[in-house]
Amino acid sequence: ERLLRKEMELEERERELALQTKRLKNQGPKPYNFPPLWPVMYHNIDEEITDSNRVLVRNIFRSWLFTLGTLLLNSTSCFLILIAHAVGVNTGATDFGVGLVYTIFVGMASFFLWYRPVYNAFMKEKALYYYLFFVFNGFHIGFQFYMLAGIPGSGSGGLINMISMISDGKILAGVFCIITSALWACGGTLSLFLYNKVYSHYKLQGHTFNEAKS
Repeated sequence: ERLLRKEMELEERERELALQTKRLKNQGPKPYNFPPLWPVMYHNIDEEITDSNRVLVRNIFRSWLFTLGTLLLNSTSCFLILIAHAVGVNTGATDFGVGLVYTIFVGMASFFLWYRPVYNAFMKEKALYYYLFFVFNGFHIGFQFYMLAGIPGSGSGGLINMISMISDGKILAGVFCIITSALWACGGTLSLFLYNKVYSHYKLQGHTFNEAKS
């Protein structure tokens, strides 16, 4: 009975995907709409993702937006570390510079290396896109917990830098570092949860590594 139920669910998803693909082909090329200020691609979860997967993909998109917000706040925290001149902390300039680089590079790289692949994976149901997501989102999760640590000179306003700021009475920098640390922790946990959701869907669809290689 359990196997029969899974087969029925798989058949239903295949029908949804076939209808979605047919509708997209009939619509023809679409005008670029993302990002809003400088469109370079078409992005529409409601139109391009099947009903059964729409909530998950939308949550993954929100997790990417959450990453952007965390990177921006992290850069602000690093700037406050720089101007705080806490005793024993001489890596403020490095933290701020690296934090800015992360904001630009990680923000763009995360979109093209793991968000767009998983978007395409759910849109086209091709194993290769899932593997791209698993690899690069795995690195991204590791990066989030690395940033949580807040090692001086790493470009992070995480835990270690937070302790240094609070210990020296730099309240404003300390508060921003507390918030930044919380966001890195929440972001990493959310990413792990969504990663597991995508992997469960991947297994349910019966994709394999050999399929990805071909």
